[in-house]
Amino acid sequence: MKRIDELAKRVAGAVVRGDGAVTVRGIAHDSRAVQPGWLFAALPGARVDGAQFASQAVANGAAALLCERAQPVSVPQLVVPDARAALGAIAAAIYGDPAASLQVVGITGTNGKTTVAHLLAQALEGLGHPCGVMGTVGHRFGAYRVAASHTTPEAPVVQQVLAEMRDRGATHVVMEASSHGLALGRLSGTAFRVAAFTNLTQDHLDFHGDMATYGAAKAQLFAQLAPGGTAVVNTDDPFGAALASRISEHPVLRVSCRPDVAADIRPVRPPAIDSQGIDADIITPQGVVSLRSPMVGAHNLSNLLVALGILVGLGEDAAAGACHWRDCHGAPGRLERIPSPLGFAVLVDYAHTPDALSRILSALRPLTAGRLICVFGCGGDRDHAKRPLMGRAVAQGADIAVVTSDNPRTEPPEAIIEMILPGLDDAGMPRLTWPATPGVRSGYWVASERADAIANAIDFAAPGDTIVIAGKGHEDYQIVGTTSHHFDDAAQARAALQQRKDKGD
Repeated sequence: MKRIDELAKRVAGAVVRGDGAVTVRGIAHDSRAVQPGWLFAALPGARVDGAQFASQAVANGAAALLCERAQPVSVPQLVVPDARAALGAIAAAIYGDPAASLQVVGITGTNGKTTVAHLLAQALEGLGHPCGVMGTVGHRFGAYRVAASHTTPEAPVVQQVLAEMRDRGATHVVMEASSHGLALGRLSGTAFRVAAFTNLTQDHLDFHGDMATYGAAKAQLFAQLAPGGTAVVNTDDPFGAALASRISEHPVLRVSCRPDVAADIRPVRPPAIDSQGIDADIITPQGVVSLRSPMVGAHNLSNLLVALGILVGLGEDAAAGACHWRDCHGAPGRLERIPSPLGFAVLVDYAHTPDALSRILSALRPLTAGRLICVFGCGGDRDHAKRPLMGRAVAQGADIAVVTSDNPRTEPPEAIIEMILPGLDDAGMPRLTWPATPGVRSGYWVASERADAIANAIDFAAPGDTIVIAGKGHEDYQIVGTTSHHFDDAAQARAALQQRKDKGD
């Protein structure tokens, strides 16, 4: 419980209207989620001002308001210059500053956040540290599970989840830090023991506008390092190399997949990466660490090295931690293999950017004796500029492409697909029609219904081929209009495999 006048001390320029001795025990920015005795944060939004729901929040039991302008309600109000900027510090105070009692690790970057978080949590648990995870796949600690609507939730949820994990006995929490979350201040009030950067490639320009602004959002994570905290940066990435050179107030561990560059974490010699996984000896400040993993692809070597760097940054025994990756096949929906009895491989992956598609296709190419088949689309109401780039990435990396819907949201799926196709055409991939000629070696066709696209690919594949269904990974829904419908790529693939098997193919 916190008094309103105590909370006011956390925010410069805050003014208390009403009885400052009133206490609050929780906080929500959605009036529908307010519980009796909570503080309602009336945030201004792009479409709706949260102050419009102040009366509803009070009716639901709000004991006080956090707002930018005094509202005509009967409860005390904490009036601040910028409600969103104040939200993290206020939420952290209400929940007893949970990050101060935890070793919190933040991971940012366009791709790899979920995999690095998964690897790190597995290593920390193996080393005896009860570890929570917050990110794209959900927020979890032991039996505690919270579904994630965003990679990085709003500040009240961040602090509430951290407090719950702390109270349940967690000592460490690994958190994915999205560019949206950083730009919108969702992680304010959270100090990080280690902050890590994976890579920066084109995505989310519908929100950030340009790559410079996008990169600046990612870099904000490092301003939230706790005193004595450490930065871990993939310097194979050009933005990462520049970022590492700008961090001056904290130690920086530079990570590289190349043995011939100056980095704190790097291979002794070129690593072996094949269908069996990754085998490498890694130079670290603690000495040489033997790294063995069943995960495939150069991108997963980078993910493993960032996770290794975080272990070093936390002061853990990196070699002992890395032992727990020998049987770790990665996060759900990340090159997740679907059992196939038909002689060809089927995988589901979350790749939804040009760079991520290129990486997974490059990883799968040497593992594929036959044709590499990619089912993919682009999300609606998001960055239009990446759509032809994704088409080009697939044309350059795959033999066969099936272009389909992702989460179309409020855009017509066909309109999104039409923006993807120039990338395939310009790269010289021939257009086919379904049903495609069995055995054709190169080309693409369109199947706007995602279930049809998955079934087409599985009906088309032959022994030795590899199918990767890209874009949604672990997600079990598809957003059409403003409604989420149940849809699971892995389940659709299993059903299509069974149907083909039943036909006797």
